Amino acid sequence: MKSVATHYGKIPINLAVIDLSSNNFSGEIPEIIGSLKALYSLNLSNNLLIGRIPPSLGTLTELESLDLSQNQLSGEIPRQLTDLKFLQKFDVSYNNLTGLIPQENQFHTFENNSFEGNQGLCGEPLSKKCEDPLSSFDKNEDSYSGIELDWKFILAGLVSGLVIEVSLGEMLIPRTRLAWFVYISRTRLRDMIMN
Repeated sequence: MKSVATHYGKIPINLAVIDLSSNNFSGEIPEIIGSLKALYSLNLSNNLLIGRIPPSLGTLTELESLDLSQNQLSGEIPRQLTDLKFLQKFDVSYNNLTGLIPQENQFHTFENNSFEGNQGLCGEPLSKKCEDPLSSFDKNEDSYSGIELDWKFILAGLVSGLVIEVSLGEMLIPRTRLAWFVYISRTRLRDMIMN
């Protein structure tokens, strides 16, 4: 820092700046970085980092600069990052990120170049708008037509079963009533004759 090499036997909790850019580091960003509460600048750009952006970075409340550009990070931008009230520089360009760019707090102030090169990202400030789930349902209506057709058959079967049941019931109930009436009448006639 300030052209002075400092040797750290152990990483102190009050470390303010981490710049590990352009080192060909691979693997995932460790969650433990979220415990460096005094950190105000983190630069992990131009490496081979994979996986998701750790939500624990949202606990770095003093962070003013976060550069994760030119890696192979995937998944969505964690909503927890919108809690970083002092964040002035944010760059996740040229990764494999997806989903809606958060719009809360300072995130609406970042430029297009902070997010470019992520084919799956959408929303402001990018020109690519996120699809409404209902409109994608309309576009994929053909794929759901088989399901709708099955429900139509099921509904038709239920309705016809109900009609048949009611018809049979109407036909059987009067006959049973008639049979019961005949049985009672015969019994009474027999009793009258015998008495």
